[in-house]
Amino acid sequence: MNRIPYPCINGEFVTVYRPKGDIYKGDDSFYFKKGNYYFNWTVNDFSILNDKSKWHLVGITHPTPPDFIDEFTLTRALHDAENMMFHATASGETMADILYDSAFADCEKILYPYDRIGEIKECHAPHILPDKKGGYNIFYGPQYMRMASTSNFLNFSLSTLFKEHPSARDPFVFEDDDGTYYFVYAVENRIDYRTTEDFINFSLPSTLQVNPWNDGNGNCAASESPFLFKRKGFYYLMWTIWDRRAGSYDHRCFLFGARTLQELSTTAPLTVLPAHAGEFYSDSSGDYLLSAFYPENGINVAPLIWKNDF
Repeated sequence: MNRIPYPCINGEFVTVYRPKGDIYKGDDSFYFKKGNYYFNWTVNDFSILNDKSKWHLVGITHPTPPDFIDEFTLTRALHDAENMMFHATASGETMADILYDSAFADCEKILYPYDRIGEIKECHAPHILPDKKGGYNIFYGPQYMRMASTSNFLNFSLSTLFKEHPSARDPFVFEDDDGTYYFVYAVENRIDYRTTEDFINFSLPSTLQVNPWNDGNGNCAASESPFLFKRKGFYYLMWTIWDRRAGSYDHRCFLFGARTLQELSTTAPLTVLPAHAGEFYSDSSGDYLLSAFYPENGINVAPLIWKNDF
């Protein structure tokens, strides 16, 4: 049987997190000055975790540039001052319990440059996992893949995992059934990965998938924000395309499915989901698609239904 189940949106998006105004505490940038209050903030690539009914969201954030028009218009400062992360929390047993507007409340932002002495200013695209000691590990880039460990989101122990290509970004960690971790990340038009069992020793890089498309002018279309998961024996890979055709918050999220990880490199996408930096979440209340910025600035959640399921 060649049929592989695929998800479809089954309801409206709900904006569960909306960024609030805040004092900017990062380094001075082209537009923004440390210590100034900015009313509007923008979010991007993110990660979500439910730990004992306490939900955590972490992700890219920065004050909204004054020359920002919309998600489809590229400007010189669209990503200005992306040098810290937002952290927001909510309470609830399942995703259904927090599926309402502004369910998440802002906490103090984390991992400012002054918390990361010796690192580059940029702090992008986190993935958060619980650790075995009851705390949390936050993986982030770009270029240098790093891990910030914390028990309280106030104090962090930092480590550099490995250095990659200058374009390497958007790390995601997938644990397979045998306990092997796949540290997945984007590199130009590829999705690469390294395996590890302890986040200390890593394999050499391998390529999970190559994006064959371009922007119509001969330039490679970038693959962004990979998300790898397993469901009912099938592996699924999602990533967002960036080909300069739909701005920097492109909401074409390609989803691939296969019986093995190796087959993901040769199959066409099963579907395209309307999400930027899309993530999949499943619990007893159902399956969900999460999206940054689309359809609204913030983190948005929509229920999913699976077609051809069995």
